[in-house]
Amino acid sequence: MLTWVNTAPDRRAGIFVDESWFVLWPYPAEQWAQHGRPARVAKAKNWKKSERPPSCALYAGMDAVEREVSGEWHDTWNQAETWNYLEGVLKEYRRRGIRYLVIFWDNGPWHIAASVRARITEHNRQVKRDGGVHVILFYLPIKSPWLMPLEPVFGQTKRAIGPERRQEMSELKSAVERRIDRRNALVRKRRQRSAPQLIE
Repeated sequence: MLTWVNTAPDRRAGIFVDESWFVLWPYPAEQWAQHGRPARVAKAKNWKKSERPPSCALYAGMDAVEREVSGEWHDTWNQAETWNYLEGVLKEYRRRGIRYLVIFWDNGPWHIAASVRARITEHNRQVKRDGGVHVILFYLPIKSPWLMPLEPVFGQTKRAIGPERRQEMSELKSAVERRIDRRNALVRKRRQRSAPQLIE
């Protein structure tokens, strides 16, 4: 599919889509640790709603050709939030003049949900009638995170922003966005270096 996209980049595009959860840590919580072992939060899997640390989901997309990452914050991830994110993605690629968009993503429940598939099917019907961006879904094999280039981006971002204490979610979001912007700047710089130079 990537080869198919690259043969006509003026009207075809691909995007890797994935999500990651960001939590406002450190956060006051009871913890325990065996001698010489890292501390652990005892109730990590059993928080009551009022005890959960502030958190949010980052929907991210990586253009398959340019390799730049864009992100959008959501309160959670589910079928409705996934479609809301895709609507913004489709508007952007339509603005670029793209006619076919291949979406590469995993088999998360909010990706394979019948409601999401139905909305995309209806969207493609409307595109056939009125014009726009035709969507092609490409599901990555199960249990193959190495095929999703956004996975290392999420991991590197979380390590880069570190365990610094932050009081508000807005501070955490800003730190994540700055890290992604820095990464995108490096990607653009490498792309410019590798571009063929015209000799006058």
